Amino acid sequence: MVPLYPCTMKRTLGLAMLVVVLASCSSGPAAPPVAPAGEACTSALCMDVPAGWDGEVGPTHIAFNHETAPSDTFLTANAVDMESIVTAAGGSWPATTEDVVVAFWSLLEDVDEGRLIRTERMVGGAIRSWGSHSTGDMWYLLVPVDGSQGIGVEIRAPNDSWESHADLVFPSVRPSQ
Repeated sequence: MVPLYPCTMKRTLGLAMLVVVLASCSSGPAAPPVAPAGEACTSALCMDVPAGWDGEVGPTHIAFNHETAPSDTFLTANAVDMESIVTAAGGSWPATTEDVVVAFWSLLEDVDEGRLIRTERMVGGAIRSWGSHSTGDMWYLLVPVDGSQGIGVEIRAPNDSWESHADLVFPSVRPSQ
């Protein structure tokens, strides 16, 4: 009879190696704990913003960076024309919100800037997505508003530890009217 110890040890070493490999793939600073700081609004949208994000709120857009990694983190939001996204990617309108998100990511993939990993439908019909970006990880939220009008929110950060920031922002995004 063969003892189980060598198999158990092999499995443990294999898991340890996987953790080391995954940790080495992560770049940039880990996300600080997420806490709400306030609300930002434009003429088209309002959303909660986590502590540490600061930047510009214009009449039609929001553009923030996080103080922990200002050159590696981006939180942007603005009104988007969903039909333009779909047609730019070679699709036709009308399209579902999920199809618009897939088209958005395909445009990034066409220029080697990003790759879609997963999508998730949120309450109210918005689509949340996550993927890789040439600078790290990226989360994108598309909220349909009216006809082909929508709200697009993008968060880019150096690694997936920043997903908790998307978790705070995305459910709060809403039209400002």
